[in-house]
Amino acid sequence: MSKKIVGDDGKTYVQKKPFYKRVWFWILVVILVIIAFGSMGGNSDKATKVNSTANSKSSTKDVSKETFKVGDTIKADGVTLKVNKVDFNDGSSISQPDSGKSYVIINVTITNVDKSKVSYNPLDFKIDDKGNQTDLTEMVMDDNGNNIVNDELKYGDLSKGSTVTGTLIGQAVKTDKLKLIYTGSLFSDESKITVDLN
Repeated sequence: MSKKIVGDDGKTYVQKKPFYKRVWFWILVVILVIIAFGSMGGNSDKATKVNSTANSKSSTKDVSKETFKVGDTIKADGVTLKVNKVDFNDGSSISQPDSGKSYVIINVTITNVDKSKVSYNPLDFKIDDKGNQTDLTEMVMDDNGNNIVNDELKYGDLSKGSTVTGTLIGQAVKTDKLKLIYTGSLFSDESKITVDLN
């Protein structure tokens, strides 16, 4: 409740409470704290490597390293990603990579293991060539004008249990240490997947 004060001039003034003593301030503080804890308490499912053997079912184990290899099935946040193979192409008379570079052709498989729906997007992937990360959205034609791959990874959604396999094409120096970087929204926002390509 506000206090009434009589001033030196004989007028009555109302003394207002400081903002930190007001109810609306503390309601706002509680809401902000709840939002902060809610965003920190998100899915902490880190990327793991899924191993399978002939004698047992697939099992998931924690991997302490941050970088995976071609052929590893990586699971995070209910989705798996696998880089199936990596090829290089020097182009054709129609499609030529930049000087000193080759086309890098990366085939990946994405599986929605247990989310109700997951979206995929080729722009979520980058090729890392000594720290220079570029998109994997190249189109390469053979000498007859035909696309050298027929299964480019496009945009789409996967329902639970569904899989998509597609190809990504970028440019890089073939002899450099190359990595595939996934920073998109298939996995939790905290997950960044890195796969050594060579």
